[in-house]
Amino acid sequence: MSTSSIPIMKSKLVAGGGDMLDLATRAWSAATGDPVIGVEISQGVDYAFNTSPLDAYDPATTLLFAAFDERFGNFKRADLMREALARGFQLASITAPGGVVAPDAKVGPNVFIGSGAIVGAGSVVEFNSVVHAGAVIDYGARVKASCWIDSGVTIGRRAEIGAHCILRMGVAVASNVKIGRLCDIGVPGLYRTDVASKTVYDPRYDEPLVVYGG
Repeated sequence: MSTSSIPIMKSKLVAGGGDMLDLATRAWSAATGDPVIGVEISQGVDYAFNTSPLDAYDPATTLLFAAFDERFGNFKRADLMREALARGFQLASITAPGGVVAPDAKVGPNVFIGSGAIVGAGSVVEFNSVVHAGAVIDYGARVKASCWIDSGVTIGRRAEIGAHCILRMGVAVASNVKIGRLCDIGVPGLYRTDVASKTVYDPRYDEPLVVYGG
């Protein structure tokens, strides 16, 4: 066999910061048994990324996962993902050990599925979304791009979660319910009716529903 026919094993790189950087690095290594490199990416006072640490890696031979938490509505993670794509990196998705993705479910690039999470049959998790440990996405549900689904959250059958949403611990979305884009749902409970875009449920307020218009 010629050396040209031997497949090249791509390096695995997690770039980002905070707890998500460590979590994704550990989960990817545990899931694959391969070494995974974690690289801290900082931001300046103008919020621009310092991506110079990525200069040491060849995009042609490196799989990359962009890892930041949900702050700034998941846009920070999305912006780093776009910078990685502009550099020519191929984006990976990570399913931690114990995470279950149904064979006919669709999971986009730069998606993290945590330990014990279930992505059910016919469901869709679009790019750059995070589904933490123990969360359940039921049959036919759709989580749109750049969402953050916290540990233990339940999304019912055929429910839809809009882009850049954050669903925090203790939240359950009933079947067929639509959560609009840019929502932050932080009050535990079962949500049985649709939620308009840019709606915030925050337990710090006496009135837990805060709607930002526009």
